[in-house]
Amino acid sequence: MSDFTIVPLDTTDHELVQSWLSAGQAVHEHDSVGLAGWHPVRSLVGLVQGYSDRDEFHWVAVFGGQVIGTSTMNLSTLDNTHMADIEVQVRPEHRRRGVGTALLQRMETEAAQAGRTTMSCWASVPIPDGPPISDSCIGFAAHHGYSDSLTTVTRRCDLDKVDDEELQQLWNQSMEAAEGFEVVVFEGTPPDDLIDGFAYLHGRMYTDMPLGEWDLQEADIDADRIRDWERQRREKGELHLQVAVRHKESGDVAGFTEIIIEGGREHHCFQGDTIVDPRFRGHKLGTILKIANQVRIREWRPKMRYVWTGNAETNHHMIAINEAVGYRKIYNEAVYQKKLS
Repeated sequence: MSDFTIVPLDTTDHELVQSWLSAGQAVHEHDSVGLAGWHPVRSLVGLVQGYSDRDEFHWVAVFGGQVIGTSTMNLSTLDNTHMADIEVQVRPEHRRRGVGTALLQRMETEAAQAGRTTMSCWASVPIPDGPPISDSCIGFAAHHGYSDSLTTVTRRCDLDKVDDEELQQLWNQSMEAAEGFEVVVFEGTPPDDLIDGFAYLHGRMYTDMPLGEWDLQEADIDADRIRDWERQRREKGELHLQVAVRHKESGDVAGFTEIIIEGGREHHCFQGDTIVDPRFRGHKLGTILKIANQVRIREWRPKMRYVWTGNAETNHHMIAINEAVGYRKIYNEAVYQKKLS
């Protein structure tokens, strides 16, 4: 099959955008059975948003006037400027015809011209007794010279199955170890007296979490960048629930966690970053953060049922915390990476 064309996605072409959305939905429903359902809001808003820290590009493979494949490339402009983050999707009925390869080659060419030397993408990996998700992307990535650089485990917390009494007991035990700290809850942008501490800890996410062989390097996060991330979430209609623990004596942010509820979703939400400053570890702060925000989900969204999170498979401490508050393993994800010559 060679009579398809690869073109940039024209966001002013409404029929093309609708076909692009339809292709994304078809791929999700075929490849991601049993996971959080497909939802178009983030994708649609992302087409017209402006970003202060990255450039985003979209291409589509068009055949017979319909989108049969899509690709997205993100280029960070403030840090990790050696890297290109990519995604390729092909409608199931058009696979193994060179569509994915053509889209990938287009992105690799564009990335090289932009001076990028590392290509990076995420791939879902099914596990025994897990949902029947597709592993086709693994073979595709390996065929094109990409190698597994980091394995993560995705877990899901079913809020309906959490034992509230056990959770309260765990909370009480953890708070006994956290003398000298206070819990601060808010939505959206951190308060002015906390935002610099949040920026510092967001930056540590690039150095503290296990990265395996993934070529992700340090990032310089500041308060302005945090505020711009919040602007993007507001424009997408997302509810951003945050919890911080503050060290009373110094006033420093000792740790934080975040939950993102996407606009229009009623049953699935997503855990963002969770981190505790190394200076303040050993006081059960990670457990306190997780429980505090988990309780807030039901306060804001009573019908919410599932919370999704992911951790490097070697991050044993955070995995233990997640499992203690109700998370269970669903599938793996891997970061596949390729160095451009």
